[in-house]
Amino acid sequence: SGNILIDGKDIKDLSEKSIRGNITIISQNPYIFNMSIKDNLKLVKDDVTDEEIVNACKLACLDDYICTLPGKYDTVVGEGGVNLSGGQRQRLAIARALVQNTKIILFDEATSALDNETQSKIQKAIDNLKGNYTIIIIAHRLSTIVNCDKIFILEDGKISDSGTHKILIKTNEYYKKLCETELLEKDEKL
Repeated sequence: SGNILIDGKDIKDLSEKSIRGNITIISQNPYIFNMSIKDNLKLVKDDVTDEEIVNACKLACLDDYICTLPGKYDTVVGEGGVNLSGGQRQRLAIARALVQNTKIILFDEATSALDNETQSKIQKAIDNLKGNYTIIIIAHRLSTIVNCDKIFILEDGKISDSGTHKILIKTNEYYKKLCETELLEKDEKL
């Protein structure tokens, strides 16, 4: 029940095109095409400038890696981005979202399959976006969301609580147990 508002406007009053034109989804396994890095970014905005591409890749913490490649931005990444690591594919998907320049970016389990070092780079890329975009993160890995302005806890298909990490860790037993379980699992891996 209730309403979903985007910039104070009920989505029921918006066209499907305007909603889709303002939301980018970055999934756990983003698809990367068998073309150059630059061409993968041009897919979402054909008139994107080289400067916009470099800026997007810098914000996505990918530019340093690209500059080590012999072909730099003209390097072909292979079907599905086979020549890139999982974290590099995620960061390329983040850069693509930045080039697309939507107002809302939804990360759907975007860091769940990544190692801690790569997740840290993705987290830095997400932090680079704060303030300029509305960022929605769907995650089971709580380390992904601890810096969020607002966390919603979903239990049995319903939102049971919301708040910052600091507040929820003190006031919500379910959230506290989830955090403790994640820490235990992390310790066991070490």
